[in-house]
Amino acid sequence: DRMVTHLVTLLEGLAASPASPVAGLPLLTAAEQATLARWNATEMDFPRESLLHELVEAQVERSPEAVALVDGHERISYLEMDRRANRLAHALRRRGVGPDVLVGVCVRRSAPMVIALLAILKAGGAYVPLDPEYPAARLAWMIEDAGMPLILSLGAFAPDVPFAEGAVLRLDLEAEALAREDEGRLLP
Repeated sequence: DRMVTHLVTLLEGLAASPASPVAGLPLLTAAEQATLARWNATEMDFPRESLLHELVEAQVERSPEAVALVDGHERISYLEMDRRANRLAHALRRRGVGPDVLVGVCVRRSAPMVIALLAILKAGGAYVPLDPEYPAARLAWMIEDAGMPLILSLGAFAPDVPFAEGAVLRLDLEAEALAREDEGRLLP
């Protein structure tokens, strides 16, 4: 029955506009299009004067135990995500991350990547995504072109990429040291 309805909709569209490409013909009925439009009406106001990390911190206050990140079998609450980001933000601030400082993030999509991005914002810096799959020459050019003084990575960072001593912070190797950092929020 639904297949017939969709076929009729398609044929009516073809009759109304015979020169239209197939991709432009309607596949959904008017009722289905209205339902789809309602489902996609997800716009929402948010405080425009707040920064992204401040919005996350407000969510931490509202629902600290709610799940913020799922990475494989690991489920991380907003509170734990905030604490981890704060620890890393303190370490970044000591390394000179602040306004106008670009930090490369060479981490596959994962919970540590989200936490790293949040930490950079909390420290006042800006992040530059570096795809670990890029060739070393491309990564080297991006790092030099942007003038990144620091790169965050998980695992070995492209060994063929020339960088200054201490310019790569390996989140996996520094996990114990980062766990001892202050988990309180940074002051602006």
